Amino acid sequence: MRSSGPLLTVLMFGILLVLACDDSPVEREVDDEAYLAVMCMNLERFSEAILVEKEEAGIATVIEKFIDELQILAPPSDMAEFHEAFISYLEEAVGDPTRPLVVPPPLPDKDVRERLANKERSVDECRAPTFFSSPTADQ
Repeated sequence: MRSSGPLLTVLMFGILLVLACDDSPVEREVDDEAYLAVMCMNLERFSEAILVEKEEAGIATVIEKFIDELQILAPPSDMAEFHEAFISYLEEAVGDPTRPLVVPPPLPDKDVRERLANKERSVDECRAPTFFSSPTADQ
């Protein structure tokens, strides 16, 4: 009777190789505060880029990093639709980096916005919490 050990080893090696080559982002489940930290930090980076960058390419780079950081997050389930819509909004802005200055972003449902707005001030990265608590967020 033949041993299946070598065959099993080769099969496992093949599976590990395929998994190692998968370049899709690994999602990290986050709570409201962790999500807010990523949002606020990147919104501040975008604001700074608008003021500092001399060319749109520099702003586009900031937006691309924002997208990268959001894509690895798995927010609470009641934010999933907003999360995907916001990433799409940012992806559209890469080609026109000043677009977010004139086109309002998608927002989560009112109760989610209120929940996040109430937590913004408790998150260190949210020095100027306005995204979820601004008057335009209530429209």
